[in-house]
Amino acid sequence: MRAAAGVFCAAVLSGPAGAQPAALPKPELPAKVMAEIKADVLRKHVDTLCGFGTRHTLSSDKVFGKGIAAARDWLQRTFEDCQRSIPGQPLLNVYLDVFEQPPVERMPNGGQIVNVVAVIPGTMPEAAERRYYVAAHYDSIPTDKMDNTSDAPGANDNASGTAALLEICRVLAARPLESTVVLLATAGEEQGLLGARWHAADAKEKGRDVRAVLNNDIVGDPSPAFNGEKGPHAGFVRVFSEGIPSNPRGLQLAEIRRLASESDSPSRQIARYVAEVAAWENTRVKPMMVFRPDRFLRGGDHLAFNDQGFAAVRFTAMGEDYTRQHQDVKEVDGVKYGDRAEYVDAEYLAGVTRLNAATLVHLANAPREPAAVRIVTAKLEAGTIRWEKCPEPDTSGYEVVWRETTSPVWQHSKDVGNVAEARLEVSKDNVYFGVRAYDKDGYRSPVSFAGAAVE
Repeated sequence: MRAAAGVFCAAVLSGPAGAQPAALPKPELPAKVMAEIKADVLRKHVDTLCGFGTRHTLSSDKVFGKGIAAARDWLQRTFEDCQRSIPGQPLLNVYLDVFEQPPVERMPNGGQIVNVVAVIPGTMPEAAERRYYVAAHYDSIPTDKMDNTSDAPGANDNASGTAALLEICRVLAARPLESTVVLLATAGEEQGLLGARWHAADAKEKGRDVRAVLNNDIVGDPSPAFNGEKGPHAGFVRVFSEGIPSNPRGLQLAEIRRLASESDSPSRQIARYVAEVAAWENTRVKPMMVFRPDRFLRGGDHLAFNDQGFAAVRFTAMGEDYTRQHQDVKEVDGVKYGDRAEYVDAEYLAGVTRLNAATLVHLANAPREPAAVRIVTAKLEAGTIRWEKCPEPDTSGYEVVWRETTSPVWQHSKDVGNVAEARLEVSKDNVYFGVRAYDKDGYRSPVSFAGAAVE
């Protein structure tokens, strides 16, 4: 499994002579941020969330310290504690998304749903409108999806992802990045991605420039144990990404077919970027890219963002134990059922959180992806690539990347300098091309896939 997974876990930035990536400085901040993420803090957050008994979206707020309302209040206070840790004028903006959900199958009477949101505004005027999300749902359910009173600790699903949000917020709140970072804890996920659907639709309506969503759902229990390296799942996390975008228009589908770009959606480029960051930073937990939107019969909050046209991926542990998911807390014939805190491996969760945090730092501090990237097809000649330059003032240059049409990762890279056009002696018919920007500090953007145009 390790050897096979490794094929998917790192982008190979090498190639023939003259095709090496730019000799850029290595940014120091990602490693510093990863070092500050603490497994014991994550453990405490998971234990606290499990202590609310149930976090079912329809649970009562009448019992002190129990139910989703108590969990929500604690989440808001914990985010605000990050705000209070910032010297001087706080930048962190913590607020609640509150909306009335009309009746749906798992909420037959409708009701109020509340997301908890923390926003760290970007520091660069030319980059601050770009938004990069880490998301997780904080609600839980037992075996009966409509049972809003039984214990549903939801340790792995999804106190683990929610704990990751809080820890990333703690570490980044005092060191804002060039672009805006959003930490989104949603409710109503188990009722049909309701909180995420509302938030994503609202972001679309308001014209938010959402560039990437890293959704963390079931990221605390690697099954089998992480520290003991007892099986093939230890040390890896799956990263799911859609290929063909959701709800594509007819012309968009025709263009995908013309270019054979079924595996080059914006979400897929973010998944590749996660793998590249893992290689650059040598993270302990490595991503295994899975080229499908999600697991069979299930879905997560990233799909709500995909539906609105935003790039989004899902992080999920490799091995899932179904006796621990959506199960009442009980013991039958010596088998313990229920999503209990004892099954969460804090060190594994810390590894996944560090991978998220490193990816976030690279994304938010890098220039945006170059726009209007295209192969010039006016003549039968080798590859001429053109693009629009990025507006960030610290952009220093661009790399053209390419790969064989059967490769899942970008295989070759050539630094072409601070230009908007490059010609490579590589047949445009035999490979896929893309372009990424880099800045003076060594941060690289995700790749923009090259379309085709006559000029």
